[in-house]
Amino acid sequence: MNTTTTGPKVSIIIPSWTGEVSRLMKNIEQQTLRDYEIIVVRKVSPAARARNLGAQQATTDILLFLDDDAYLGHESVLTTMVEVLENEMVAVVGASQQMPVQASPFQHAVARQVPRYVSPVVQNNVVSNPPLNGYGFTAITTLCCAVRRSVFEEVGGFDEELPTGEDTDFFYRVRRLSYNLVVAANCWVYHEPPASIRSLVRKNFWYGVGHVLEARLRPERGMLLLPLDRWYSLLGLLAFLLAFPLAFFVHYYFSPKHQLVFGFRPLKTLSSYAVLCGYVYGWYTLSGKKGRLPEPAALAREPALQHAVSPPSIVPLEPAASARQSPGRIKSDSFSCQ
Repeated sequence: MNTTTTGPKVSIIIPSWTGEVSRLMKNIEQQTLRDYEIIVVRKVSPAARARNLGAQQATTDILLFLDDDAYLGHESVLTTMVEVLENEMVAVVGASQQMPVQASPFQHAVARQVPRYVSPVVQNNVVSNPPLNGYGFTAITTLCCAVRRSVFEEVGGFDEELPTGEDTDFFYRVRRLSYNLVVAANCWVYHEPPASIRSLVRKNFWYGVGHVLEARLRPERGMLLLPLDRWYSLLGLLAFLLAFPLAFFVHYYFSPKHQLVFGFRPLKTLSSYAVLCGYVYGWYTLSGKKGRLPEPAALAREPALQHAVSPPSIVPLEPAASARQSPGRIKSDSFSCQ
């Protein structure tokens, strides 16, 4: 463990089911930000619980959540994000999401057809608040975002009842307190979309499950909940299923804006129907049981998309001459599921 004399300024919290974070550790050590601690939360699901456990272990006023399969775009990403939080009305700062160079043709197709896998790099700090009067998204995700600890505690952290969608729910509750969410200028992280049809379908299935639970927990969000206990909703569901061939050519997008798009986009169709299947599954699971949904074990235990890396290591790299200071301290904590 390496420590700074003044104590860390930022807590970098990395939820990781596999615990393989050596690639990301080396990436962090190359950052110009030096006053940090790293908390790795291993083998905990859902992600909301893992992040909350990491926040409990943190000792700083800024919590920076980073997924284990993310890769920071340049050496000043974290420094820039932390600087944006100096504005007291900003509670959450995020980075844009980009496709890594080594992504496969299939992954590029996913990014073109399915929304929210790629977001544009902005040249100025951009406010990206989720709507309060209807369902919608911020451009920020927990792939890489920094949060004021005081605000995190004020809203009660992430909702552990949600198997997915905990980030959009959290950001909604932050915005409800009139804080701003900002995408930092010239900041991006690389992240790979699902690498196979199977992983794409599985991920979107659990998005659908999470949507049902999120809608029921926050009815004020107007999440277009389809009440499957009503006959007309069942007819609508049947019509949607019968329209499956047409759905390969007509697509409705919620993000970045509501729009109809025409064209052959099979991956968008498969992801949409996977969400629908998850929605139906979640609806009837909730109807038959009171309390939380079963955790998406298959999703939580799916290995992160990473390239071949060396064995896990926290030995710091030699920093650049302009930033030769002691790297942040590392708290690598392992929690087991209950």
